[in-house]
Amino acid sequence: MVMAGGAVANADSSAKDLIDAMSDDDKSALKGWYWYDWANQAYALTVMTVIVPALMANLYNKATGTQGGAGFFALVYGLAMLVVAITAPALGVIADRMPIKKKLLFWYTVVGIIFCAAMGAAPYFGSQGYLILAFMFVIGSIGFSGGNTIYYAFMPYLAPKKAMDHVSSWGYAYGFLGGSIILLFHLVVLLATPWDTNFQLAVIFSTSALWWWGFGALMFFKTPEPPILDEIEYQGVIHSTKFAYAEVWKTLKQIRVEFPVLFLFIIAYLLFYDGVNTINGMASAFGESVLRINPTMNIALLLTVNFVAVPMSIVFGKIADKSGTKFALMLALAIYCLVAVAAVGFAPLELEDDHERYDFQYDYDAEADEYTLTTLYDRGVDGWVSADSSGDAEFRDAFGTWMSFEETEDEAVGGFKWVDGFGAIIVIGVATLGVGVAMIAIMRKGMGWVGLVLILLLSGAVMAGASMFSEDVAEEDKATYKLTSSEAAAMVAAFDNASDHRFSIHFEGGPLDGSAEVGERHPTMLDQGGYMDWWPETMRDKVWAPLGITVSLQWIILGFFVGCVMGAAGAQARSMFTMLIPKSRTTEFFGFFGFIGKAAAMVGPFLYAAAAGYFDDRMAIMTIVVVIITGSYLCAKVDLEKGMKMADDYDAQFLKDES
Repeated sequence: MVMAGGAVANADSSAKDLIDAMSDDDKSALKGWYWYDWANQAYALTVMTVIVPALMANLYNKATGTQGGAGFFALVYGLAMLVVAITAPALGVIADRMPIKKKLLFWYTVVGIIFCAAMGAAPYFGSQGYLILAFMFVIGSIGFSGGNTIYYAFMPYLAPKKAMDHVSSWGYAYGFLGGSIILLFHLVVLLATPWDTNFQLAVIFSTSALWWWGFGALMFFKTPEPPILDEIEYQGVIHSTKFAYAEVWKTLKQIRVEFPVLFLFIIAYLLFYDGVNTINGMASAFGESVLRINPTMNIALLLTVNFVAVPMSIVFGKIADKSGTKFALMLALAIYCLVAVAAVGFAPLELEDDHERYDFQYDYDAEADEYTLTTLYDRGVDGWVSADSSGDAEFRDAFGTWMSFEETEDEAVGGFKWVDGFGAIIVIGVATLGVGVAMIAIMRKGMGWVGLVLILLLSGAVMAGASMFSEDVAEEDKATYKLTSSEAAAMVAAFDNASDHRFSIHFEGGPLDGSAEVGERHPTMLDQGGYMDWWPETMRDKVWAPLGITVSLQWIILGFFVGCVMGAAGAQARSMFTMLIPKSRTTEFFGFFGFIGKAAAMVGPFLYAAAAGYFDDRMAIMTIVVVIITGSYLCAKVDLEKGMKMADDYDAQFLKDES
């Protein structure tokens, strides 16, 4: 192989040298593949990890008048992963044996992008928009995860085998950088724009879809369909599925019989990987339902994780070099379990006189002799309380005289605002489609930085125009509730007749200064009959309150420690698997490894949902911790040296048989 500058690549060439030796077309194909990882991380990080879990939990809580949104999201997430796990093997067979990788990737990407953008309309359907969001999220996640299965299948054809680690690392780097950039933009949208919350969410979902669409298109332009070494005739989905699962089962039986150490590690991996992914995926929903945390803190959490993960992955790599891969993995899992247990003890500090942390804040205007209402996170009354949820009935009955819970005509059937919802879908669809088509046209012309500037200007113009809808809503929100002193006094008198609710009210200034109501189901009321209530009570009394560590700071601490071990756990697990498999069957076993990872992703969410429904969210987290501990225990039983010898012996026999 002739390298750049006339040098020749050989067996001793580094991965970088091998990449440099590739033709310009091959380099372009590889970069196109990198850009797809950059693109779809907008969905993986912003949509799947940060926004949807918290939003779905919030909409569910509002619709039901409960705080069970995290458990509901876990059920929906598990359903999405179940579909992916069922279809992934068949997709792998089809992609490996037929020249339709790009076609499959294209249609999965299209489905993912469409439903990603459409999620922005879910809040406009009213309090029960969580059902709409759940449906869209399941389909969108199938598009994302199914597309990823096909996307990964391109990698072996893009560079020499010796350069695979290099290619994989750079793919992760592109994904991390692209996902972090769009996540920072979304943080700006939440913190620095005057738009109402629903419009902000619509912008976030639309720009995530456009990010995926625009940068993902580079792969379809630059990366060709890879060759098929063992092509078969397509005989339908059912036949492909049967064939795929037969191959998976065959591989599993061979591993159990011929590689018992590897088999034990796979069982361990199935457990601890499932647990880690479940807790990561449930974090923002837990923060919304259990801690009532500011949604922007979920973005801050993920950015903290990403920022810390990069240097700590290097640190754990050095630990692995010095003390062994298994030791580094066990250390990472031990730290993760401790962090998860600590997270179960996270708790908001008692409200006391902290006026701005109450859900409904009444501020006194001496000149007008009246109180003006402000709501936590500026959600408005309708953003917190449903007009018809049974769980909030006592709160509405007690305070409905002073807070309006009016049901609109569009909500007459099932609590859905059908007109607003489908209107939002049309607006979001037209805006996203228009900008997306323009982006593709600009990119195809290869306009470089000029094209990028044009895309930004176009996107800004569309958002500015669409923001008129936001301004209208914001004006409506400004007509907030005002109470005269006598009306406020009557409201305070009603505090004695209402306790079974999940909200808090506080008056500041004037004759009612300091008057407050905190419902028995409010997140700061930790003694709610759960088996783990003693733990957050103890942590708040002994640690959080004495040190003045608010729930937001607790959240950032969580991000720091998760960042320390998240990347390390995945990297060391992959390294151990590589050590335990025979080189002669690397492709086959890594395909099986990928399937195991997808299968694992569905078990934990269902287990979380079951534990949350039967007990509560804190017990659900502890249940998942037990799963991780069980996997860690089995991993500790793995005899790495014995497993490596088995793999080497198999390779030696394979070479002997081949010769």
